[in-house]
Amino acid sequence: MKNFIASLRLQKDNPKFLVAQFKALSSQIPILYVLLVINALAVAITHIKSAPLWLSLYIPVGLSIVCIFRLCWWEINGKENVTPERALRLMKGTLAGAVILTIGFGGWAIALYQYGDASQQGQIAYFLVVTGISCVFCLTHLPLAATITTVITFTAMVITFLFSGNPVFVATAVSGLFLVLPFLRVINSYFQNFARLVLLTDELQQKQAEAEELNLVNSRNALHDQLTGLANRRSFFLSLERMLQQNPSSPPVIGIVDLDGFKPVNDVFGHAAGDLVLKETARRFVSLVGERGIVARLGGDEFGIIFPSDLTLRAVSELGLGLCAAVRDPYEIPDGSVRVSGSCGIVYPEAGEYTAEDLYEKADFALYQVKSKRTGGVEFFSPEHEKILTQRYLIELELQTDNFARELKLEYQPIIELRSDRVVGFEALARWDSARFGRISPDAFIPAAERTAVIGRMTRILLGQALDALKIMPAHLRVSFNLSARDICDHETSMALLAMVTRSGVDPRRIEFEITETALLSDFDTADKVIGVLRAAGISIALDDFGTGYSSLSHIHRLAFDKLKIDKAFVMNFDRDARCMNITRSVANLCQNLGIASVAEGVESGEVAESLKGLGVRLAQGYHFSRPLPLEMAIDYAAKRNAAVSQSIPA
Repeated sequence: MKNFIASLRLQKDNPKFLVAQFKALSSQIPILYVLLVINALAVAITHIKSAPLWLSLYIPVGLSIVCIFRLCWWEINGKENVTPERALRLMKGTLAGAVILTIGFGGWAIALYQYGDASQQGQIAYFLVVTGISCVFCLTHLPLAATITTVITFTAMVITFLFSGNPVFVATAVSGLFLVLPFLRVINSYFQNFARLVLLTDELQQKQAEAEELNLVNSRNALHDQLTGLANRRSFFLSLERMLQQNPSSPPVIGIVDLDGFKPVNDVFGHAAGDLVLKETARRFVSLVGERGIVARLGGDEFGIIFPSDLTLRAVSELGLGLCAAVRDPYEIPDGSVRVSGSCGIVYPEAGEYTAEDLYEKADFALYQVKSKRTGGVEFFSPEHEKILTQRYLIELELQTDNFARELKLEYQPIIELRSDRVVGFEALARWDSARFGRISPDAFIPAAERTAVIGRMTRILLGQALDALKIMPAHLRVSFNLSARDICDHETSMALLAMVTRSGVDPRRIEFEITETALLSDFDTADKVIGVLRAAGISIALDDFGTGYSSLSHIHRLAFDKLKIDKAFVMNFDRDARCMNITRSVANLCQNLGIASVAEGVESGEVAESLKGLGVRLAQGYHFSRPLPLEMAIDYAAKRNAAVSQSIPA
């Protein structure tokens, strides 16, 4: 009952419901007017001869005109989008109109009841019942109006028929009396269902709006970097592809900027400080490039730039230098300030057909070139770079064939113990004599093998040759074999190499694996575990190119190396640069203190060899002693040198 009473009130505090209520009502009221007009005129026609003309014709025609007028009004105005205030005002007017028309039609029907015969009186009863039912179904969206019209109509009919003296009409009146309550329940039930439907529709619309908002957020996240707000890698390439499609003959100029020295910021000050640097870098780059260009964060500390299309080559160069200069300004972080630098690779393509990947690869290659030469500069992709890239592509294709496995071989460079001047082992160096391209430098084919994931297979092929060579060599000679970053950081590959050593029957103590600090930086934890397993099997581990990487002392402290190889960059300048001599001396002293061997690479003169010996360097290799040799020549060289040394020792 409380729900029914509550439903009779217009919900002023629910604007959405008011509008929905008005829209539903506007589609039903015209039907009510049509029914009223048809039934009223039908009654008027049957009573026109039996009742006064003003009652049988003028009143129903007048009421019908009002209904037709209201019908036209609703057809014109009922479909417009109304505000909640206007909807409330119109429904109040509709409520008043419903009461007036109900009283008008009901009073007219009761006044007409006294005229005519029994059949005409029955028609009056039919008119009142149909009017009541029509009000129930056509005004249910405005329950107060439906209730009032139902009560008025049925009350008028019941009172009139109950005192008519006609048993049939009295019975009809009694039936009508009991129909009022069910009709009111129908009105309430229908309106409650309508209210729930409106609420459900509103909830669905809200969820749809939330879903659309979420889709917008997801779309933005899919195309924007969440940290910096810049376009992300996907957006960068989509923009490139769109520009290439729109104007294929004029490809865009793109650059890639990489922050040099960013990793130590993360390591020392934490990732929060690194995030601040990245966000500030993004702000500086956007400020320089402006709205006509595009700045994107491609990942990590790498940024992509699509330069404004109207810039000349010189202007692009100046902007590239400006980007690098902007990075060099201090960055304020909670713990103080930090400094980094930036390197930029740019491709300024000529007219032609390019893909987004082509342009990115060229810019990335130019970036690699500038980073390998210096820190903080700009390099344009050049025809020379194109030749190198073409060669690299051809090498990568050749690595996919089976020929390279048959063409790979090892050469062996002798390792000399400086104190005794004897050959104690060899470093196995990979060589590839391609039938198609001739001899290919290891600096070219080993990185290509790493890029194409062929390096694991290549390592197994070459290690197999090294193990076969050890079976031929005298038992006192050892072989040092280089492992790539992928080899040492791939547990499965490293275990496969250990299994090869075990199956070969070669004493593991005659094998030494050389790794670089780059391998350690790739995945230190995995490298640590792999090194532990290899050393436990008896294999020695040497750290190659010591002094050229990062955190070398930290690596030596955490890992147990058997040797440190002093990079040839220090040894070759040993007699010309005091700093190189001091670095070499420091490494030799470090090895002596740790109780491990030091190996000098790149020894090219006897004077350098004697100086290294004086500094305490234990082992050396280089062109002064011998170039890398085929296996038979290497064994022969060791035999002759060691025999000569033995003969020179006094009996």
